[in-house]
Amino acid sequence: MSVTRAARRGVFTLLALVVLSGHRAEAAFDYARYKEAGLDDLLALPRPAKGVDIKTGAPFKLEVILASAGGPCQTGFLKKSMAMSGFDQVEKLGVSNCITVRSSKGRELKVFVQDIVYGFLPREVKVGGKLTLYAVHIYTSAEGPGLLVNEFQTVQPAAPAQQQPSEAGMASCGCWSLRDHPGIDVDAGTEGAPIGVMEDGVVVKVEAADQAPADLPLVGGCGRYVVLKHSYPNGAVLFTRYAHLGRLVDGKGEMPAVGARFKRGEKIAEAGPGKIMHFELRPVAQGNATVDSGWTKQYDEIADMEWSRYEPVDPRKFDPDAFGGLGKRGK
Repeated sequence: MSVTRAARRGVFTLLALVVLSGHRAEAAFDYARYKEAGLDDLLALPRPAKGVDIKTGAPFKLEVILASAGGPCQTGFLKKSMAMSGFDQVEKLGVSNCITVRSSKGRELKVFVQDIVYGFLPREVKVGGKLTLYAVHIYTSAEGPGLLVNEFQTVQPAAPAQQQPSEAGMASCGCWSLRDHPGIDVDAGTEGAPIGVMEDGVVVKVEAADQAPADLPLVGGCGRYVVLKHSYPNGAVLFTRYAHLGRLVDGKGEMPAVGARFKRGEKIAEAGPGKIMHFELRPVAQGNATVDSGWTKQYDEIADMEWSRYEPVDPRKFDPDAFGGLGKRGK
């Protein structure tokens, strides 16, 4: 989703597993199946005088300019068209926003964007910035092609867009200030959406309280959460935390317990009423353990808080596959 795809694609490929479609984990994003096309060419396609022409979801890779970051839009017709085309689990698809993009010739089109993608796009791409869209053609109406964006890339660095909000402002999960926010927030689309684990791992912490305390900025906050420990073949260890959750329930309808093992993509919880899932990565690496005296005083002898000793890293800049010695798996 930015110029640092080599380092970040591993995380966001795995994040596709974190927010599941139904109870099935999504496969790694297949960039190769999207065929290069020009937005002007799509806009020049024949349009019906009345009604719409339902398409089969042809995948296109489009180079465009962001004309407007948009926002909430009506998606009922999009989903109806997808259902008519034979798409599976349309009702569970998280799509509630649109953006407006501009072609090289200055023509504009409003396109639909999956919520999990829209959670990043306006923060990483300035209006007027160039980006690449990976979209499917769902229908054509008198207004033009109806496109659904499944992924994007941009040649612009993410940092300027992220620095625009005041550091005193609150993160989207509503639990930390932007200055102290120790992870990223993922839009799950709907309350109750299944949350899957990023990688094979074992549960080391389950916090079931709705109002878990935020007594230390990098430890507490965001109510219910689950922490997993992931051990890689090269000996590397990584902790992941999934927070701001709703029901703590696995694929069998049972509450996950400390010591339980989960496979990559398996459901471990559901999104809460806020529809935002807070996600953290904490690698066990030299120089990454906190020396904060407050942490030592409060958590040093509490076994299930060991994970919080390790400082969180920005998931958008961390490559878990490289860290774990797994090469280019899933990229």
